[in-house]
Amino acid sequence: MIRPLAVPATPDALARRRHRFYRRLLVLCLLVMLSLAFPQTLRLAGSMGYFLITVLTTVELSGFLAGRFGRSWSDRLFLTLGGANLFAQLYWLLTPEGRRLSGVPLLLITTLFIGWSLVRLVRTLGREPRATRPVVVGAVAGYLLLGLSGGLVLSVLETIQPGSFLANSADGQAAIVRSHAGVAANNLWELDFARINYFAFVSLTTTGYGDITPSRPPARMASVVLGIAGPLYIAVILGVLISRFKGPEGGSSGD
Repeated sequence: MIRPLAVPATPDALARRRHRFYRRLLVLCLLVMLSLAFPQTLRLAGSMGYFLITVLTTVELSGFLAGRFGRSWSDRLFLTLGGANLFAQLYWLLTPEGRRLSGVPLLLITTLFIGWSLVRLVRTLGREPRATRPVVVGAVAGYLLLGLSGGLVLSVLETIQPGSFLANSADGQAAIVRSHAGVAANNLWELDFARINYFAFVSLTTTGYGDITPSRPPARMASVVLGIAGPLYIAVILGVLISRFKGPEGGSSGD
């Protein structure tokens, strides 16, 4: 017996799936940020949040939300990159701090994966006919995703080159990786992820409080890239949203 061909999802079904994805991505990003407010007790939850965000973006942005029936070579490559990102995160978290080069693959893979994910997310938002509340939720989720991913990249840089970020205190320059007891971190879990992610968002928003300073060239360049990426993302998203306020007759639906 010949099996019938699967029927592609209807436009309404695709819209509902996109809106669910926006909400889930925003919730996960907010949960990770909340966990970073309590770094000593909820680090594991924050790590799980990063894993879930990677799984969600890998699955949903690999062609499903575009309504494609069957994946193209770029979709399969995106899936492969997402799987590699998950493996690299796990390997980095479980590797002893002394083997600092374990973060190099994660640094490269995460940069590529997040950049590609944001491009696909913006294209997905561009398919929306109007700038409704779920679309705004998706735009905000993308911004938070960019900041959290920047924090992950900066954390990896700190493990590769300890002392990449210095916290300015009343006692002078103190390494950001020092624990609350003032003792230098001896393993990955003693990194001050909360402060590193805080600095990532400060760089992303170009606020520049000056309480944390990138002290090494790779850390400085990463901060510059975040400072450029934040306003660029906002400019692109504003262009997408403003065109959607005109409704389906006033602007194109985008690709």
